[in-house]
Amino acid sequence: MYISLTRILIFVVLISLYTCVEGYLFLRALRPVLMRGRGIAAKISGKIPLWVYWPLSLSFASLFLYSRYSSGGLRSLFGLASSYWWLFFFIPFFFLSDVLILGRRLFRMVRKTAFNADSSAVFSAAFSLRVRTAALILAGITIVTGSFSARNAKVAYYSITIEKPLPENGLKIILVSDIHMGALVHKKQLARLVSHINALEGDLVLIAGDIIDRDINVFKRENLHEELSGLSASMGVYAVPGNHDLFGGNLGELGKQLADMGVKLLVDESVLVDDAFYVIGRNDSSVGRWAGTSRKSLKELTGSLDASLPLILMDHQPVNPDSAQAAGIDLQVSGHTHRGQIWPGRYFTKRVFKHDYGLLYLGKTAVVVTQGYGTWGPPIRIGTRAEIVCIELKNP
Repeated sequence: MYISLTRILIFVVLISLYTCVEGYLFLRALRPVLMRGRGIAAKISGKIPLWVYWPLSLSFASLFLYSRYSSGGLRSLFGLASSYWWLFFFIPFFFLSDVLILGRRLFRMVRKTAFNADSSAVFSAAFSLRVRTAALILAGITIVTGSFSARNAKVAYYSITIEKPLPENGLKIILVSDIHMGALVHKKQLARLVSHINALEGDLVLIAGDIIDRDINVFKRENLHEELSGLSASMGVYAVPGNHDLFGGNLGELGKQLADMGVKLLVDESVLVDDAFYVIGRNDSSVGRWAGTSRKSLKELTGSLDASLPLILMDHQPVNPDSAQAAGIDLQVSGHTHRGQIWPGRYFTKRVFKHDYGLLYLGKTAVVVTQGYGTWGPPIRIGTRAEIVCIELKNP
């Protein structure tokens, strides 16, 4: 992959920011606690930056980069370690603890100035220690519950009525997105996903992008196709690429791997299923950035189709659902947003996307956005849940 000057600058900025945050974290939060001892303990703790803390923090940063960009066998273990380091130390110490401690100090300083109150407890080491201890406990609870939410999927059910004729008993669609196979989703979790999908007994299975995390070599080396080939649906299994599927520049190879396991990857193309309805798959909207090409418009994709039949569109990113309405799409399914994955991320995805989660009607077009099955970055979900979607399409 071509490495531009812009990417180098972004990398340098991120590393510099990480170093500054780690330095602040140590000086403001950890070192005062470590230096509180006397004698030998104080002398030893004074060496912590050189002997323990900085090597440890920089190692976790390196492990994070390794887990994201390497196909080595330890990438998942390193990814977990680096993710939990960020969650366990950055959130409780750098953000939560200092905000509370600073807020208390400001309150007491204002109280002293306005009411001439006693200021002896403005800088309370005991209070700081209590806050940081409580923050660590809260971080531990958050990691446990967040890991559970990420690894135990719920099923979201939607019943959608369309006017165009459907098969006699309607159409049951199972939707999954953002699996991110090969990052922290491996054989065991993938087998659980396949079992869960098959148990829903859908007529059609749709995979709305981000099938792999970024490296197809992990997918191949771990033989993940053995699990995914177990997907069963009477009318077929179809998929579209997401932005993560484009990262490694191996979309053609991914398509071949999926075809070998009975999954049809639709890249700016459509397929007529049982002469009853169309499934249309768009390339990801980020294809210009990663592959230097553009994707076809919906007008190009639907112009030659029989508009009297139901049109089902898969588009990984729900960037412009209004265009689906204009093209006469009956159902669009998307993912990508993760619904923010970790609170308060939901507030950002709601601002970025017109529709970031759930069911939305735009005239006769129904748009379903799932929060996805896998995770990106930390393998936890806070305020969201791993999800499989079951859509019942029916006639009035």
